[in-house]
Amino acid sequence: MATGKRQSGFTLVEMIGVLAVIAILGSVAAPKIFAAIEDAKVSAYVQQINTLTTAVAKYHTDTGLWPRHVPTHAQDRNHQLMVNSLDGTNPIPGWQGPYLDKEMTNYISKAGFQDLFLANNNDANWACDLDGDGAVDGQFVIYRSDGITDKVGEKISNIVDGDGGITTGDADWRKAGKVRRYRGNHTSILEVCLASI
Repeated sequence: MATGKRQSGFTLVEMIGVLAVIAILGSVAAPKIFAAIEDAKVSAYVQQINTLTTAVAKYHTDTGLWPRHVPTHAQDRNHQLMVNSLDGTNPIPGWQGPYLDKEMTNYISKAGFQDLFLANNNDANWACDLDGDGAVDGQFVIYRSDGITDKVGEKISNIVDGDGGITTGDADWRKAGKVRRYRGNHTSILEVCLASI
């Protein structure tokens, strides 16, 4: 009597079952992984806000001036927290920097524009309303970054101002607080009020 050799391996049904389990696990894990990545970027962005706030204060203490970021200068991304220059050639009196260890990075949107500038208190587009009463609270050093979605902006605002998720009346996070939207409703530009001038 001849005995047949049984082949080892998986059947097609077993392979489909394994692939289905992998797909289910992937669909459950992927959103959590992407959320964790987003949260890490938000944390890095908030840390940079804190670092910039400290650097701006130290710069002002040393020089009596407020720093400007000059992204169109011949040296790409040159700004006064890193380079001792008022205009590209003249040094800043009292400058003791550099005040940052490295250039600013838009952690949320790598290709997004960013800037550090002085906001005129007459310009409602860049107005800071820290108390949420609808009135401009003076002139500020502003950190602007582009490519920030409402979801991410709300997370940043919630950490910095404790008002993320509030979207009614004058308390809308997009229009008031240290973290707000350009013009109060822009879909990409986020501004952070670092220091009152």
